[in-house]
Amino acid sequence: MKIINSQIFFKNKINKILDEVIVINNDSKFTENFSKQWNTYKNTQIDEKNNFKITYNFLKNLFFDDLEILKNSNILEIGCGSGRFTEYFYNYCKLCISVDLSDAVFSNDYRFKPNIEVIKADFTELTPADKFDIVFCRGVLQHTQNPETSILKLFDFIKKDGIVIFDYYLKPKIGLFHPKYLYWRPFFKRFIKYKSYENFLSKNIYKLLKLKRFLDKVFLNKHFFSDCLIPIWDAGKIIPDSEKLSFEKICELSILDTLDGLYAYYDKPKKNIEIVNFLKKNKFKIIKNNKKLNCFMVKI
Repeated sequence: MKIINSQIFFKNKINKILDEVIVINNDSKFTENFSKQWNTYKNTQIDEKNNFKITYNFLKNLFFDDLEILKNSNILEIGCGSGRFTEYFYNYCKLCISVDLSDAVFSNDYRFKPNIEVIKADFTELTPADKFDIVFCRGVLQHTQNPETSILKLFDFIKKDGIVIFDYYLKPKIGLFHPKYLYWRPFFKRFIKYKSYENFLSKNIYKLLKLKRFLDKVFLNKHFFSDCLIPIWDAGKIIPDSEKLSFEKICELSILDTLDGLYAYYDKPKKNIEIVNFLKKNKFKIIKNNKKLNCFMVKI
């Protein structure tokens, strides 16, 4: 077992160490479906497993084209999942401590790397003992019970001259009247079990995607109409350079996005201006703001 650096950064008592995962919180709470997703699709978004650079290019965007700031840094990665971004933190950082409450931590193969430590914990319950150079949190905050409290918690872990980089899912232009929120998610969470729909998608995603794209053409690429009629997410319409991917890979990514979209326990999207106003209200310095990704680089 390698040296446990997390004891330097957190005061929390370690419950156990299981398969190179430091378990602080053994209760997965509201992350059960995330655990299922990442354990089933653990390699779906990992660049080195797929011979693409989708995650690398996304990470560059999230870091505003400056991955050099990662070099020789101690970083806290919140919401690591199966290691999509951990792959690059391993390559760039001096030390990366990756935290996730779901059982996806056991699918994060980078936990075996010498400069990576993976912790199963609720990050809002971690008590800092030392501070990090960088805190990175992607795809997490809108899925927490109290997103604003969660945003504030990010800054508990950062040095005075450090940076926090986080994103937040954008609220659709029509808000919660979007079919995802208005009827698809309530219907699926009440009537269709996760595993049943996953099995259905694995057998039918090819046909569904073809049908959805046909409807998009009929409605002049207004994806809203096909979203109203077909409860799947087309990853090929979201990922840059998706034309370089096989349709089979797009199908796999679409299953993952669909399950994430329909079965999240919490999902509270916000507009970019809402996050900006919240950060300003709490006296944080917004260094950079990507309005399209709703991503922020912030200092204390």
